[in-house]
Amino acid sequence: MPPSSLRRALALATAAAAFRTAPSQPRASTRRRNTGSEGPEIEFASTPPGMENGIKPLDPALFDEKPPPSWGSPEWHWGSADGAAHEKAALVRRQFEKRHRRTSFMAWAKCGTVDAGDLKMALALSCQRAKNLGYDAPDGRWAALEREMAAASFMDAPREFIDQPKLAAAVNERLETPFTFGDFMAAESEGTLEEYPGAVIARALEELAFVENGL
Repeated sequence: MPPSSLRRALALATAAAAFRTAPSQPRASTRRRNTGSEGPEIEFASTPPGMENGIKPLDPALFDEKPPPSWGSPEWHWGSADGAAHEKAALVRRQFEKRHRRTSFMAWAKCGTVDAGDLKMALALSCQRAKNLGYDAPDGRWAALEREMAAASFMDAPREFIDQPKLAAAVNERLETPFTFGDFMAAESEGTLEEYPGAVIARALEELAFVENGL
């Protein structure tokens, strides 16, 4: 048997030969950075193209996407038998056709946690129904609110997104008893200021008997 030193030499030679004959693998480029100490430099993988500072930039095309049609859109056509408003109204009517669904929606709306688009459409249709069937307030306050919504009065400046606080303020002016933020916190101890406008709008649906009357 060869001495131990010879055995070690043979093992190293075999390993080196295996390494030289192994197929090469692609290796990510690296960069070196000194740690500022007396220790060896540390290798880091290079930043891939487009990942400067470790953050991949957003695709500019994302900012070109338009929001879906809403109250300020030219194709909305509130009150018409065609257009985006008619399609959205039909969808919301089907969604709340059954009483138990309206009841569930109201429970979450009072917490201020339902979709703003569905909530506003439910309110507009409730105002319209009250006007058409004669149970609006004597001063026609809910019909007037519907007209303001149709005029995109409660949209942001580009008329793309619903201005819920502004709509909630208009609703509060029409409620028999205005619903304050203090009232909201008393009813929903974990509620937030962001959820409050939706809860105010829900009180209008309650006053218009949304659950009982439907849309």
